[in-house]
Amino acid sequence: MSVSWTTEQQQVIDLRNRNILVSAAAGSGKTAVLVERIIKRITEKENPIDIDRLLVVTFTNAAAAEMRERIGAAIEKALMEQPEDEHLQRQLSLIHNAQITTIDSFCLYVIRNHFHEIDLEPNFRIGDEGELKLLKEDVLNAVLEHDYERAQAGEAGSEAFLKLVESYAAGRSDEALREMVLRLYEFSKSYPWPKEWLASCARGYNIADVPDLDEAEFMQPLVSHIRQIAGDLVALTGDALALAKDDDGPFMYQKALESDLEKYKEIAESKSFSGFYEGFSNLSYDRLASSKNFEGSAEKLEQVKALRDSGKETVKKLVKQYFFASLPAMVNNMQKTAPMAEELVALTLRFSEAFAAEKRKKNLEDFHDLEHFALEILVDRETKEIRKTAEEFQDTFAEIMIEEYQDINEVQETILKAISKESRGGNNIFMVGDVKQSIYRFRLARPELFMEKYDTYTIGESKKQRIDLHKNFRSREQVLICTNDIFDKIMGKDLGNVAYDAAAALYP
Repeated sequence: MSVSWTTEQQQVIDLRNRNILVSAAAGSGKTAVLVERIIKRITEKENPIDIDRLLVVTFTNAAAAEMRERIGAAIEKALMEQPEDEHLQRQLSLIHNAQITTIDSFCLYVIRNHFHEIDLEPNFRIGDEGELKLLKEDVLNAVLEHDYERAQAGEAGSEAFLKLVESYAAGRSDEALREMVLRLYEFSKSYPWPKEWLASCARGYNIADVPDLDEAEFMQPLVSHIRQIAGDLVALTGDALALAKDDDGPFMYQKALESDLEKYKEIAESKSFSGFYEGFSNLSYDRLASSKNFEGSAEKLEQVKALRDSGKETVKKLVKQYFFASLPAMVNNMQKTAPMAEELVALTLRFSEAFAAEKRKKNLEDFHDLEHFALEILVDRETKEIRKTAEEFQDTFAEIMIEEYQDINEVQETILKAISKESRGGNNIFMVGDVKQSIYRFRLARPELFMEKYDTYTIGESKKQRIDLHKNFRSREQVLICTNDIFDKIMGKDLGNVAYDAAAALYP
């Protein structure tokens, strides 16, 4: 019995010669269509390709094994119908060596075959989590002990280290400082070029004046976040005003609410952090008129009060969180913190180099190393240009397919782009995932990479196309109605990375 695919699923299976982002909601059959796309690519009548010319990246070894098994079963089924087909016979023999794998396993494959290009010993092993944790602690102890000895001896340059310790080590313990170094190290390893990223972190504190603060790179997402909250305040106050204007609404509150709305709208138009600072810090509210002798809806009266109080509480939290000091005082704090930020970065780099040296001595590597070694083989660290090895992979793979794309990090993204045909002006990356199911930020996944493409790829025919799968084949309609109702209320760009609108909802 043949499967009946939806129009969108059929697009996923059939479209070629483009980058495709499939935004696949829960229960929408994303793995099924990915497998069907693979099967169709290797069995279609015109221009079939060999299975080993596809790179299929999954999130777990279990998912990779299941996919390989499903593809193998599909090939065997096709062979039963066409036992003389030599191409299908070839696929059955190639399936065992096909690159249907996790990103870590693919990186290991790259390293094992090209270790000589980066002067790496081939007989290394992957350390287990406990062993690596102990080694990190030993190396950090040694690095800090060396820095303490330098400071005690009064060596030049040790003053910055002492200032950092005095500022961030509580009492007799420097545990907080140690945690900062290890967290910063982990974050840096999720970026393609860790040293450059760390240096950029320190540069972010070089703020000369208020205009410089407004122009700082880290300010842009913060300003966007505050602007979104200001927009929410406008919408919330609009709702309260609409209730007040109802026939049985608390009409006496209209004047105060109109004043609130005008002020919120003016603040929402701000273009900079300093603009929002001035708007929210100087915000004052008109008193609500007396509701004595009001004969309308008591429920609407309380609703309007609750909405207004909610808005005022939001502003109070916003001021406490972001506008807690004057702008000149913020600039002064940044300037005072800058030397310590530089020393923290320098300390993290000293730890990183010592940790790498210790791992090399023990012929030991971790999963971060696999990604960075593979990246070094594929992309020149200095020029950022594609190496010859990456070009060979570009010739090998007709298409790169990435499952659970919402959980990818920047290093993995850079590796996969390097071996795609993008540098040649081609488009052969197929990505499938659901940003609403991104749960691995603690592993430094970057769902923003998914959303960047979600927002820029077109729904219509193009070289960079997005396909949305909304139909849910797993749950009853009642479950989906309840789910949509909850997510519509709580999910937005600030929670879940995506607005839960009609395009994101689940449909039975």
